[in-house]
Amino acid sequence: MKFFDLSGKVAIITGGNGGLGLGIAKGLAKEGCAVSLVGRNQDKIDKAVAEMEALGAKAIGVQCDVSKEDDVNRMVEETAKQLGRVDILFNNAAISWGIAPEKMTLE
Repeated sequence: MKFFDLSGKVAIITGGNGGLGLGIAKGLAKEGCAVSLVGRNQDKIDKAVAEMEALGAKAIGVQCDVSKEDDVNRMVEETAKQLGRVDILFNNAAISWGIAPEKMTLE
């Protein structure tokens, strides 16, 4: 059963190299979406991309530490360059210092 059509769309999934993020990537790909799997560990990224490709999905992997602004900017640029656009962002990766998000600064 097809719930909706994401053909031609591109999604970035931070923390997409395992667990919930990889599950979300599989669901989006099943509906026709190309996915950029983002994580810190290159080996996990490579395995996740291979798993997605084995399912017939269009997937790339981008190494990125979401706590570093330069990494995030590069990750978005790489995704757009390789997949042509960005339509969906699933912020699955997280960083926390035990304070409310609205009080957290980039620093």
